[in-house]
Amino acid sequence: MSKPDPEELLTLALGVLPPLPCKVDVLSEDGGSFALAVSHTEEGVLHTFGPRDRMRKDLHLLARITDESRGGYEVEFEVLETFFHSGSETLAHVGVSGVRRRKMRRTAARIQTAEPATATVIFCRSHPRDTELEVRLADVSATGVAFTCAMPLDEGDMFLVRTRLSGEPVQMEARVIRCYPAPYDRFRVGCEITELDEHDRRVLTGLVQETPAGSIEQRNPEARERRKAVRSEAAGLGSRLRDSDQ
Repeated sequence: MSKPDPEELLTLALGVLPPLPCKVDVLSEDGGSFALAVSHTEEGVLHTFGPRDRMRKDLHLLARITDESRGGYEVEFEVLETFFHSGSETLAHVGVSGVRRRKMRRTAARIQTAEPATATVIFCRSHPRDTELEVRLADVSATGVAFTCAMPLDEGDMFLVRTRLSGEPVQMEARVIRCYPAPYDRFRVGCEITELDEHDRRVLTGLVQETPAGSIEQRNPEARERRKAVRSEAAGLGSRLRDSDQ
């Protein structure tokens, strides 16, 4: 198979990206994500501006673009040259190394679980690559996973999550899409699954099919935990009020 033509890739990317100038969030192979400002094209490359401490020559970046009418795409970039621009920004000439369509999947049914898991850093703003975090799953499906952990994580962070479900080892590559406080000084992290092999997909799909749908609270464990916390606080307040009346 012939190597894609750079001019053709650039044309495809310009058809996917918002009209220039624009800003897109990119994942970095060095870890984490940041906003890349794309100003214009010249001689087959994109002229961009990014954080000075995050940009370097030969760096590979990935942008996930979603358009309501055209669907989802992934655009891969390679930093070809960098130039000093300011104390905080670097001017970079960036080439397009790949453009591919993402399948837009409908949200799959998830099941509640409380299995322990290990989340190994692939890209992360707050932890070095290969750092292992001990987490606890909250729910899982063939397209997404949520877990709780002791510290907040950033949107765009990526992890390899390993656990056991129905006695079977399962691993998935997951990208953080939201993170918010949970009860008991924990954080709930919602992720989209970006890579899942066929065996693990069958395990997850089979588990979902075998598990009753349950109540809304069963499908939304963080809501259940918040209700527990509210009920506990209300019970404590009621007890204090009764004591004060005596």
